[in-house]
Amino acid sequence: MTSDSHERSRLSEYNRWLRVPSPSGVLMRWFLAERGAFLVNGPLLRLPEELNLTGAERVLDVGTGRGALLRLLDRQVSFERDPVGLDFSRPMLHLAGDDEAKAGRPSALVQGSATRLPFADGSFQLVLCGHLVKHLDDDGLRDFLDETYRVLSPGGLALIWDFAPTGLRLLDAFNLLCIASHVKDPYMRSTASLMRFADEAGFPFVTDALLRPFLFPPIPRASILIGRPPEEG
Repeated sequence: MTSDSHERSRLSEYNRWLRVPSPSGVLMRWFLAERGAFLVNGPLLRLPEELNLTGAERVLDVGTGRGALLRLLDRQVSFERDPVGLDFSRPMLHLAGDDEAKAGRPSALVQGSATRLPFADGSFQLVLCGHLVKHLDDDGLRDFLDETYRVLSPGGLALIWDFAPTGLRLLDAFNLLCIASHVKDPYMRSTASLMRFADEAGFPFVTDALLRPFLFPPIPRASILIGRPPEEG
């Protein structure tokens, strides 16, 4: 299967899961809303402090879901330009649009692919991407990292995180059952694996972001912070 075919298959799978009522779908939609995002991505709410965000940064969230993380960060930082949330799924963006309509200051929402970001070179100072790389095969992950490098401005940073394997066969099998209701055969990669892919993509700055494990379910988190070099001279 080609990378494009794999991506279309994943999208079809994801959209079916969103449209068909099920307990897991209802629960996941709640986790993607603001209260759920606060619970699942709590460590990320320290980003303004840890990355010294000033509000002048233009921010892109790839695989934004319902856009909850961007709204939570915007309330802390008050970005000068609306942060941008990109998602491949039109049904998910409809949910995000409903949430944005209720928000005091909405984000810009864009439909598009992580492997072909519809933005100009050097458009963003910060790229966020959570819970998405498990959907990408190795070629897709390489394309995504190449695109992330392209859309980052010189000196820009990207933070990427997702579920990680534990190295224990039975526990990994249980964890896969917890997340496989909407992701068939997810790609669970370690932080070290993600760092290797980022190195291969040419990022000169690659480090372990050290995000704490997920709470629901309690699965380890792989997370990396990567960046483009600043302009010389």
